[in-house]
Amino acid sequence: MRHVKWAVVVLGLVAMAFGLDAVQGQPLSGEYKIGVLEPLTGNLAVQGKLHLEGYEIMRDLINERFGGVMGKKLVFVTGDAVDPTVAASEATRLATREGVKIISGTFSSTLCGAASEAASRQNVIYWESSCVDPRLTRRGLKNVFRTEIDGTGFGWYNVEFIAKHLAHRLGKKTSELRVAYLSEDSSYGQSVTETARQRAKQEFGMQEVAAEYYTFTTNDLTPVILKLKNANPDILHHIARDQDAILFWRQAREQNFQVKAVVHAGATGYGAPGFGKAFGNDANGPFALLEPGPGLIIEKMRPEGQRIERAFREAVKAKTGADITGGHQLAGGGLWVLKLALDAAKTDDLDKFRAAVLAMDIPVGSAVNGWGVKFDETGQNSNARVQHYMLQWQNGSLVTVWPEEFTTNRAKWIPLGAWDQRK
Repeated sequence: MRHVKWAVVVLGLVAMAFGLDAVQGQPLSGEYKIGVLEPLTGNLAVQGKLHLEGYEIMRDLINERFGGVMGKKLVFVTGDAVDPTVAASEATRLATREGVKIISGTFSSTLCGAASEAASRQNVIYWESSCVDPRLTRRGLKNVFRTEIDGTGFGWYNVEFIAKHLAHRLGKKTSELRVAYLSEDSSYGQSVTETARQRAKQEFGMQEVAAEYYTFTTNDLTPVILKLKNANPDILHHIARDQDAILFWRQAREQNFQVKAVVHAGATGYGAPGFGKAFGNDANGPFALLEPGPGLIIEKMRPEGQRIERAFREAVKAKTGADITGGHQLAGGGLWVLKLALDAAKTDDLDKFRAAVLAMDIPVGSAVNGWGVKFDETGQNSNARVQHYMLQWQNGSLVTVWPEEFTTNRAKWIPLGAWDQRK
């Protein structure tokens, strides 16, 4: 068995190292259809559509330049997962009526649980590329896999950034930092926040001065902001969705809430393009843990990673006319790893596919976003292989600022200073 595993790993690495461009121009034999389940209407539609766009751009790239999947043209059939109930029914429809053997999606931690359970009942592979709810891969479901980091990884990285980068920039020891935690109350927000709270206190002795949760559909965060003003934190660790991040930032300015740094994680809230569009240069300052943005030194990646990273970024720019976003990268990165898994397995038979996935061992820097691949028995890609980066809003754009060895940009406005001084 060890020899079989090593053979799969070597074949996968060799294919990547020599560049799958070698198959460009070879005709694809037939089609291979997968289901893609995203929230395309409702509160999460903005991110769901962005995620789907990332899937579509990577699909076209795979078909046109990288040999499809298993030598076949990759095609999609989509479903609109507006809420958990619909996500489950759509997953069932994709499996039973459309006959897909693999469903990917769903962007949201509020949707992935229901969708993956429905897929499991139909004995269909569920391939998650974005949801970070830690519970997704802790239910013993052999059909569930996740390429993205989970919420515990987000919280770990955020505290790493605060301790290793922000503290000395603020002239303080980690034990002197006053941290306030604010979060929307879904499993996503809770998992990131609670992991950060625990690590900040236990490893670095940071002082927790506030911890508040709210429903992300709220229309007034003024009472919370007034509590935070009284708590007087150095750092606000805020996990938000989309409209609540915009609402908080607007009302924080109205209340003249002063904080030295704001740290977020994920492609929603401060990590979404909508935040910058809402405020322009007034968005300057907040940090968001994401996939790599402008400033990334692609040459720091392995040759095979550089090849697909450049190709994907160019394809996004050509299709959208804009720089790549976190939503694009999560979807594109996840679909790329699925291609590698299918090419290694040469089948969607669940047992054989699972064996091939668990045999993959690809180092950091080899795939889109600089990711590596090493799934554990639960179906979770190792947090250590899913390289993440801290981005900051600077003059209307999210740019990569940390780790500093991977970027040409540097963090600004530390401390943030007065609202009218963040220019």
